[in-house]
Amino acid sequence: MAQFYNIKFMKEVEGLSQRQIAKKLGISRNTVSKYLKQGEPPTTIHRKKVYGKAKYSEETERILPIIDKWLEDDLKRWGKQRHTAARMYERLVAEYEFKGSESNLRKIVAKRKKKLQEVFIPLDFQLGHQFQFDWGEADIILQGRKQRIFLFCMQLSASRMRFVRAYLHEKQEAFLDGFVHAFQFFGGVPTEGLFDNLKTAVQKNLQGRDRLEQEAFLALQAHYLFKAEFCNVRAGNEKGRVEGTVGYVRRNAFVPLPEVQSMEELNNYLLNWCMEESERRKVPHRKETVLQMWHKEK
Repeated sequence: MAQFYNIKFMKEVEGLSQRQIAKKLGISRNTVSKYLKQGEPPTTIHRKKVYGKAKYSEETERILPIIDKWLEDDLKRWGKQRHTAARMYERLVAEYEFKGSESNLRKIVAKRKKKLQEVFIPLDFQLGHQFQFDWGEADIILQGRKQRIFLFCMQLSASRMRFVRAYLHEKQEAFLDGFVHAFQFFGGVPTEGLFDNLKTAVQKNLQGRDRLEQEAFLALQAHYLFKAEFCNVRAGNEKGRVEGTVGYVRRNAFVPLPEVQSMEELNNYLLNWCMEESERRKVPHRKETVLQMWHKEK
């Protein structure tokens, strides 16, 4: 999906020709033409058209987005460390209570893997173009007592720089306040943000990707001059990076449970944690650390 937006951005904003876009992204002109004609990014839902008109049971339909996500992630991993169909079956049974047969799953995986390899374009984000956002939850020890808190998680798609801020609730005032602190921390505002259909941003889902947005959220966009893009309904997996961020933050910054005396102390800890992570981790497929790439993105 990110490559789709890159193509659209280069065509509609930068005014590049299809030949120039293909050369810049290292892909064929046919691919550029196809993406510009289809009008919407190739999400898991739209890939059903590519895979054909095969009918699946309700149980199989339930786990197809999960299989697609694993296959997409595998394309970016070392070939010797990818999912086998057998491993997928084990995980689906253990983690998602899948009731289907292993033999049938093997056929489905083989078919979807073949088609996905034909249409897959490696993710490549323009510097400063996109951020992804999601809420998460975690437990802490606040003044000696266990407390469930809410995590405002934002990640820059190109540099992978993270910003995490904790709140006692996820109401609209926390949502808006998080953006103020996030953009201050990042040192700028990307062109667009990718969101799930959260109530603090979306008042009503319309047809396709159209949304009736909350007035306060529209005011936020007008102030900071960024465009909000929304995932398809029930397709939060489209913004996999930030959803992965939520889980990563919870497993690494909140294990063991932080013991703090105030939310201010916790948020200072989270800022330091984000900076330390950026110095330690490298951007996938690059030699630069997240911190080094973030300086370029700023």
